[in-house]
Amino acid sequence: MALRKRDMNKVYITAAAAFAPSGTSVDEIFAGIALANSATARLESFNVDHFPVSHGGEVRHDGEVVLTPAGTDRKSFFIEQAVGQVIEMSDLSRYAPEKRQIHLGTGIDYFDIENYVNSSRALTGEWQADCAHSHLAVKRLAEKYDLKGGQSANVAACVASTQSIGLACRIVRSDPATAVVSGGYDSMLCHLHYLGFYKLGALSDWTGDPSQACRPFDKNRRGLVLGEGAVAFLLESSAKAVPERILAEICGYSSTMDAWLVTDPDPSGEQLARAALQAISEAGITPDQIDCVHLHGTGTHKNAPAEASAMKRIFSDRYAEIPVYSMKGQIGHLIGACGAMEILAVIWSMQNGKVPVTVNYDEPDPEVGLNVIRGRPLDLDIKYVLKLNAAFGGQNTAIVMRRFDA
Repeated sequence: MALRKRDMNKVYITAAAAFAPSGTSVDEIFAGIALANSATARLESFNVDHFPVSHGGEVRHDGEVVLTPAGTDRKSFFIEQAVGQVIEMSDLSRYAPEKRQIHLGTGIDYFDIENYVNSSRALTGEWQADCAHSHLAVKRLAEKYDLKGGQSANVAACVASTQSIGLACRIVRSDPATAVVSGGYDSMLCHLHYLGFYKLGALSDWTGDPSQACRPFDKNRRGLVLGEGAVAFLLESSAKAVPERILAEICGYSSTMDAWLVTDPDPSGEQLARAALQAISEAGITPDQIDCVHLHGTGTHKNAPAEASAMKRIFSDRYAEIPVYSMKGQIGHLIGACGAMEILAVIWSMQNGKVPVTVNYDEPDPEVGLNVIRGRPLDLDIKYVLKLNAAFGGQNTAIVMRRFDA
């Protein structure tokens, strides 16, 4: 089936694979979104007995934590599996090797010395490729799948994956003969990262049921919950995409900087709003055409009012009416992979015509005043979705996505 003329020169997501606390396939993750089940629990992959809190979002399959080979980097293991699945379901033979690229967002490296010492790889020196530098996963993937057009591993905290996807979108738009594998991967579940977020005071101090620890926008929010995961997409142009494989269109992207504080968002929301308005403009629409917003929604005290301020700047009087959602109440904060994982939730929204429930949003905060969906998903004819993310260092990203109607 040929694309209609109005669909020419556009950028589409044509394949997706993912590993998350809510499942190891897109179908499992979609089912979790529909059911609004929390996938955070007491951590099992490392000892947290000496911490006052013990919650996190570990990659699970059928409720069991997925184990990775000893001495390997968990996030690298997951992204290599996800990219392999995307390559398998796509026909990259239609592209010359020089027209295949890979750009992924990730987190800071952490060498798990305990697992390394206890593995046979300590005797062979293989740790250099598998443990110490997680960005080398991108290099290995480029070599394995003959992706010779270009590669990058972007380390930019919570906007790493959305920046990489934005870059991929620009590349495909400028060269329709190029296909780009993009997405993100991260695992914050180790002693060093857990301790760091605890000392920052960002980690949720919830001591009850771990599944309720992350409460985005709720009046009783207590902080974020760390998680892990990996998402891979294939981005193709309208000149090359097979219509039956199209999941959604990426039609606008922007990134800005608060230049405020390293760890806190600018409470005015000015630069987050500027990113949103620039992405909306690039999409060729107006804010009134956005049907819902998938927010960053970390569950921290400072995130909620900052995003509310940005929403007021973007939508004016409509800010309290437009439905919003955060995925982090369900799976935790995947840091370098969060934006890509949340784009999966955008795809679910558009395919199903529903705004998901924000898990653990029980009591509205009148000082935030956003239309956060709770109880049951909101039925809505969704054509355009705005996806926002914000990160340490004051980094912001905005992506506008459009439903593809074949």
